[in-house]
Amino acid sequence: MENLIIDLKSKFILQKQNELIKAHEYKDEKDKELLLITTGKILELDNIINSLSNLLNYHKSTKENFK
Repeated sequence: MENLIIDLKSKFILQKQNELIKAHEYKDEKDKELLLITTGKILELDNIINSLSNLLNYHKSTKENFK
């Protein structure tokens, strides 16, 4: 299970990087609507990544307590 969460987190990190690239492209084109949508996606991906990190940290701490 832990490996699945780590894999999912890495996929979200890659998606966030792709969205950041898109945001820079939209900034150059001055397309504000697409920039706002992309920025929202980046924020949501960041929240998901942080939540997965917290989940992994919690899992590791409980795993250590049961040893």
